[in-house]
Amino acid sequence: MTAPPVLGLHHLKVPVADLDAGLAWYERILGATHLSRFDHVDRHGQRYAVIVGVPGLDTPVELRWAPAAATAAAGYDPINLAVASVDDLHAWAEHLDAEGVAHSGVVTGGAGHLLVFADPDGMFLRLADVPSGGVEDITMPQGDPEPDDPWLSPPSMRHPGPAAPLPS
Repeated sequence: MTAPPVLGLHHLKVPVADLDAGLAWYERILGATHLSRFDHVDRHGQRYAVIVGVPGLDTPVELRWAPAAATAAAGYDPINLAVASVDDLHAWAEHLDAEGVAHSGVVTGGAGHLLVFADPDGMFLRLADVPSGGVEDITMPQGDPEPDDPWLSPPSMRHPGPAAPLPS
């Protein structure tokens, strides 16, 4: 049986330990706009999630109060955003420096150049340049596409077993 169709992403959900701090950070660092009409409020009047629009994304992002999930996501990089060029990555590095946000600097990974930084809960976000032809123009290298770098391959994402041999 063929899977029924989907239209695309409805929204992304990011766990945060402190909703107000997370919202302020995403507004300040990513230029997000709080879409307050979509605030999630429980029956006791407690807000537990907010929706933000991020410039360049057609998909809204939900910041959801979930401290345990936020702690578990520290060092993981579920969100990878695209930029047009390496120059844009350098501009992001300058922006992050000005905002006091630690980052990897512009590094080379398997699919091109990227910049990695962490939100207030330690979840990694990546910015990657996209070739003019899109992902079809990316050629993955042989071997490990992510060098032994704590921003690219943090301990939380390393496989515990021995590396499997590469196919010939």
